[in-house]
Amino acid sequence: FSEILKEHKIDIKIRVPLEEEFGLLRIANKNAKVIVDQEILMKEIKRKEDNKIEEALEEAKEILNLPKIPRIIEGFDISNIEGTDATGSMVYFLEGRPYNKYYRHFKIRIKSTPDDVAMMKEVIKRRYTMLIENNLSLPDLILVDGGKGQLNAGYSVLKELGIEGIPIIGLAKKFEEIFVPNEKNPIILPRNSNLLKIFQRVRDEAHRVALKLHKKQRERRITGSVLDAIKGVGPITRNKLLRHFKSVGGIKKASYEELTKVVGKKLAETIVNNLKKNNDNSNKKR
Repeated sequence: FSEILKEHKIDIKIRVPLEEEFGLLRIANKNAKVIVDQEILMKEIKRKEDNKIEEALEEAKEILNLPKIPRIIEGFDISNIEGTDATGSMVYFLEGRPYNKYYRHFKIRIKSTPDDVAMMKEVIKRRYTMLIENNLSLPDLILVDGGKGQLNAGYSVLKELGIEGIPIIGLAKKFEEIFVPNEKNPIILPRNSNLLKIFQRVRDEAHRVALKLHKKQRERRITGSVLDAIKGVGPITRNKLLRHFKSVGGIKKASYEELTKVVGKKLAETIVNNLKKNNDNSNKKR
């Protein structure tokens, strides 16, 4: 063997690792074991969580007398202030977990009165009209944030569209009561119920998404009215200011020097004076 190595001019050196190198190997092995143990633990936690969710969804089928386990749940909520900047949300839960790829936002088209029930009706009708027209899959369960009013609004839309076979429930926040169509008394689950926790998660997520969109829409409206009133601020300048300062509040807090980094000195002075005047008028009204 040594002759072959010499013939091919291959030089092999054998070196015994130093003690500190053995130490590094021991640390590396220990760290690897910790990582593996953590992965095993996380998989076990996920497995237990999956089992809890599956049991809860099976419970939903029994308690609500559903035709099948509600693996797909769509939740709805409305957000507005006295009817202004009204928005609706639809969240999508798959196997008891949020799947935000399929979330939907709605700008409410009803302009007459601050009627949450009518708004809920509009959003549900728009959602399921679209699914029917495009021959898309319908959910296993619909959950609306609210009591009998919101529930009946949603159920009337389903009947109108000929899809009243889709189960729908309302979850009222105050006492966490579950309302079902054509049933006088609500269903009340124990506060520690895993099924109630899933329903609460759907309801609260729908509320969060609707509120987020409402705030964004309100901010845009205020932005438009405040900035558009300033001479010299057109759509391009307005968007440039908003990109830099993130919001009208950010623009209001900006100093003259900070504004000059985005717009010219003359316009920066105009913006500062106008926003100060606008703020003074608001304070007088209070």
